[in-house]
Amino acid sequence: MLCAWKEQADKLSSEEISREEYDKWRYHYPKFDTTQIRAKVPSQELSDAVVEAFKNKLKTDD
Repeated sequence: MLCAWKEQADKLSSEEISREEYDKWRYHYPKFDTTQIRAKVPSQELSDAVVEAFKNKLKTDD
């Protein structure tokens, strides 16, 4: 996270981006952050439903 902020600050310092672009990035962080990959986690309800649906398939026969 800090690397993304440093990267944008460096771009601003070297005039690769304007102050307006920098402000847009920081006001909407992490929406415009391309340095990290985010994944959505399924809800607990969905997870419980999947576990319940496959519960009988996971049991081993003795």
